[in-house]
Amino acid sequence: MPSSQTHREALRALLRRVDEVRGLSSLPPLVTAGHVDDTELLLAAASELVDELERSHRRLIETNVQLVSLREVANSMVSSLEGEETTRAVTHYLLRAFAFGEVFLCLANREQRVLEGTWSRRGASGISTHSLRLPLVNEDGVVNRVVWGNRTVTIRDPRRNPPFHVGDGHALSEILPGLSTYTVVPLQRGRRPDTPEAGSDACPTTCPLQGRGPFDAIPDPDAKPGWTEARDARRQRCLDCNRFPVLGVVGVGRSGPGPGLNQAEVTLLESVALSVAPVLENARLYVDLRRSERFLDHVLNSMSAGLAVVGLDGRILIFNRAAEELTGHQAGYAVGEPLTLVFPEDSEEKILSTLKSGREWFRHDTVVRRPDGAQVPVSLNTSLLRDERRNVYGAIATFSDLSRLKRMEEEIRQLDRLAALGRFTSSVAHEIRNPLTGIAAGVEYLKKSFPDGSKEEVNVEFIQNEIARLDRIVGDLFTVTHPKRLSPRASELVEVVERSLQSVQAILQEKKLRVEWVLPEKVPVAMIDPDQVQQVFINLIKNAAEASPTGGRVRLRVWVGSAEPDGPREQEGAPSLCLAVEDEGPGIPSEYRQSLFEPFFTTKPGGTGLGLYVSHDIVKRHGGGLRARSESGRGCSFVVELPLEPLSGGRHA
Repeated sequence: MPSSQTHREALRALLRRVDEVRGLSSLPPLVTAGHVDDTELLLAAASELVDELERSHRRLIETNVQLVSLREVANSMVSSLEGEETTRAVTHYLLRAFAFGEVFLCLANREQRVLEGTWSRRGASGISTHSLRLPLVNEDGVVNRVVWGNRTVTIRDPRRNPPFHVGDGHALSEILPGLSTYTVVPLQRGRRPDTPEAGSDACPTTCPLQGRGPFDAIPDPDAKPGWTEARDARRQRCLDCNRFPVLGVVGVGRSGPGPGLNQAEVTLLESVALSVAPVLENARLYVDLRRSERFLDHVLNSMSAGLAVVGLDGRILIFNRAAEELTGHQAGYAVGEPLTLVFPEDSEEKILSTLKSGREWFRHDTVVRRPDGAQVPVSLNTSLLRDERRNVYGAIATFSDLSRLKRMEEEIRQLDRLAALGRFTSSVAHEIRNPLTGIAAGVEYLKKSFPDGSKEEVNVEFIQNEIARLDRIVGDLFTVTHPKRLSPRASELVEVVERSLQSVQAILQEKKLRVEWVLPEKVPVAMIDPDQVQQVFINLIKNAAEASPTGGRVRLRVWVGSAEPDGPREQEGAPSLCLAVEDEGPGIPSEYRQSLFEPFFTTKPGGTGLGLYVSHDIVKRHGGGLRARSESGRGCSFVVELPLEPLSGGRHA
């Protein structure tokens, strides 16, 4: 059994340790005066330590609850706030949750080489907030040293060591001199598995975060010239490195007289930094992800070619804006649907063969389907989608509209035909018209030798009519191959059409057709060549009269707007004046509609097939368009669309 002396020495050693622990808890030393029994003294000290331990645990629980609440608040801001709004919300929370008088939070914007954030302070009227934007390179304040030193710094003499430098006009220029103490803690980025930790051998020897060089030390008077410039140049390179470990800084301070921040408060701030940093990093990554998504959407939707990304199951994953316009299907509807929604079977097989065999197709001519059944000619390209391990997980199908190219090819072929026709016309017109003139004179002379009403006279009249028809064909050929130059002037379209009606009055009366006008309240003036446009409407009204049944109707409908494929659409201030010539005839069969405006195409016995072609050319040279809408058995409508005079008057109907 140990002696009482040994017990007493053990008690005194234990009391010395108790004093050391009390010092860590900011408790005063034990008062030994008046205590003769070390056991009583030990019991009293143990009781105080238990009380302090209980208070510490309660503070720890309260702090943990506050930190959890801070994480929840910050997490709720990730998807809704960016930049300054995030830092303002966090600093306001820290002021309300902890007993700090001044709080600031800055995040590193490495692209712009600055720290951006918020300084918030508690005052008699509430919390005031000031924006911060500090340089990351050419700055020697304490905040900058914390970033580049990547360590916590507590300052007891802020007047000699301000956190950063601001101009005289800045709102903080009056606040910073009043600080009595402040602490700045770096916010650490989480280290990704593929990113070497700062301080590892993977970092370059010039990295300031490695401590391999005088980056954070203040140079002595004997420092080499250019030391500061070399340091800042290295820092510039460091900001471009993906291993840069600091997200920003968080700091707290007190103003006026009073105790400085103790070690417990500094530890609390470091705990806050550890808790906030992952959330802020996630918020930054979320913002970067959103920016990347917007950039990707902008790139995809700026493409002139349609793009469809398909998965391994052959269903559409991505559908860009050009694909929507070409196919007529909205992306929200097309995504998730099979390829057969827009591609015919042969093209679907080619895209699926790309997925299965890896064969990529280039400039495959095919079509895409629209909801109305129409087909648009396109050029299809396919390519594979691979992940980082080169595994195929989808395919990209890009398709370009060939409609314009097809039209251009057709126009080129048409121009080639016209060029050949022009050469033919120029070479034979003289040879045809000279004999025709002689034949016509001879037939007229011959006609005089036959008695009126005789059989011979009838035969001669037939010959004269055929001569006249042949002369008209030659004249039409000249019109096609040598179009008359336009002489546009401000003209009333209704008056031009009325003159056209007078020219075809005979056939209208012969078939007892009535003409029905549908006019808006005001018909603007159009810049047209009235003589040539009159010829257009003579052809169209004559065709409508010939197609209509006896006793029927020819309707002339005028509107301001555009000639849409599904019918006229009124538009205030539109750039075109439209007039439709509508008949009640049998309509045009679908197989003929693509050839209506080609030269020499006709379905009328004895027709030349040049009337609609000439009319279409005249309207096109006016900068307008001539379109036909027809359903078999339901009549036909030819719509002329002409440009308006910019400052037009008008005629009231």
